[in-house]
Amino acid sequence: MTKLKAIFPGDWKRIMNAYKNFAASSGAGSTSERLFFAFVEIGVRFGERLSELEPQGFVEIGCGLAIPSLTLAKLGIEGGKAVDVDPKVLYLVRKLMQQLGCNLDVEYSDVFKNRPKLQKGQLLVAEKPASYKKNILEVEYNLSNRCKIEGHNFSIIPSFLKDDTLNSYAERCGKYEIRLQQVGFKVENRQVIAQLPYRWLIATKW
Repeated sequence: MTKLKAIFPGDWKRIMNAYKNFAASSGAGSTSERLFFAFVEIGVRFGERLSELEPQGFVEIGCGLAIPSLTLAKLGIEGGKAVDVDPKVLYLVRKLMQQLGCNLDVEYSDVFKNRPKLQKGQLLVAEKPASYKKNILEVEYNLSNRCKIEGHNFSIIPSFLKDDTLNSYAERCGKYEIRLQQVGFKVENRQVIAQLPYRWLIATKW
């Protein structure tokens, strides 16, 4: 059984429909059903793994439909916040949150102008971060660098860029891993599912 169906047994179809509507509004309506499912499964597996760390709250930035955050909340992690700059997608997140019975703070915010503050023990979450202002690699670098400097626990699924190959993507993830280890983080770097190349990097100092 997939993690999506296991964690949301009565609601996984609702989540899939919301994700497909969200993707269609973003111009990805021609994506296959199987690929849609794989993308949602990635977010759910990411959230489940992060829940095992038992963070003292978390902030997901550029959350989109906030699948990792909703999963964390569903699994009982309190003090969570999902942040995005798109009010339309946040409306969908709030609607899903209510339907799923999850407790999550959903906030409209431009993180380039109002950087969210993290407290000790909280976890910064970024699943395939996108940007309307900066190059995605710059966004990933800034997030990683901020956490290295400030010592925040950090988790990211780096975006697979248009020019990426399987090797270049894996190499980029490896570089992030090394740099985080060099400043004292314990880092987990692994591929999320076999069907897609995405890898998660979970860096903690707990």
